[in-house]
Amino acid sequence: MKAGRILGVLPLAAALVVIAVTAALGNWQLNRAHEKEARAARLQALAAQPPVALSTVPLSHDVTDRRVRVTGRFDTVRTVLLDNRPHGAGGRSGDSRAGFLVVTPLVIGPTQDAAGARRAVLILRGWLPRDAQDRTRIAPFPTPEGEVTIEGTALAAVPRVYGLGQAASAEAGSKIRQNLEIADYAAETGLALQPLVVAQRSDTGDGLARDWAPADAGADRHYGYAFQWFGLAALTVVLVAVLGWRARRRAASSVARNKA
Repeated sequence: MKAGRILGVLPLAAALVVIAVTAALGNWQLNRAHEKEARAARLQALAAQPPVALSTVPLSHDVTDRRVRVTGRFDTVRTVLLDNRPHGAGGRSGDSRAGFLVVTPLVIGPTQDAAGARRAVLILRGWLPRDAQDRTRIAPFPTPEGEVTIEGTALAAVPRVYGLGQAASAEAGSKIRQNLEIADYAAETGLALQPLVVAQRSDTGDGLARDWAPADAGADRHYGYAFQWFGLAALTVVLVAVLGWRARRRAASSVARNKA
C-alpha cells in the first residue's frame, strides 16, 4: 500500500517539475522579447537626437546606440573581413547567403596621441558575399580615397559569432577572421582606437549591403517560443487534472463495489 502511494506521487511530482520549468522558460522568452522591444524604443528615441561628432579627442562618455558622425581617411591596408556572417540574419532581406562583414579603420586627422599612435575608429562598413568555391577569392569593392564623412550607429563592440575554438591571437595579422576585439586590434595595429564601432549607414559607393538587423529583430520569435512553453505547461496541468479525476473516479467505483 505504501509502495503504491509512492508510485502514485512520483508522476505528480514529475508533472509539477515540468510545469515549473516550462513556465519559467516561457517567462524567460517573454523577458527576452520585452528587452528587444525596449531597446528598439530606445534606439528610436536616440535617432531623433543630433549625431555625436567623433574626433581625435578620446570619448568621455558612453555613446552606444547613438547616431555618430566622423570624418577621416580609410586605412584600407588594415581592412578585416569577418567570416561566416549570413546576409539577412535580421530578417529584412530573406537572403541567407554566407559572406563577410567588412571592417576598416578610419583614421581621424593627423593628430597623434601621447604615445605617437594615430587616432582612429573601426567602421563596420557592410556585408560582402563570399565565393562559394574559394573563400579567399574576395569580390572587389571600392573604398573611397581621401577624406570621407561617415554616419552610422555606435556599437559597443564588433558583432561576434562562435569562434570555432580559434583564439583571437591566432588570427592576428589575417585578413579573414572569425571575430575582432577592439583592444586586441589596437595593440596589433598600433592605432589609438576609439572604444566603439560605427555601423555605417551613409552610402560611400562601395556596393556593400548595409541592411542591418533592426533592434527588435527576433522579438516575434521569442513570443512564439514563450507561447510554446506556456502551452506545454498548460497541457501538463490539464493532463494532471484529467488523470487525477480519473483516479478519483476509479477509487470511488472501487469503494462502491466493495460496499456492495
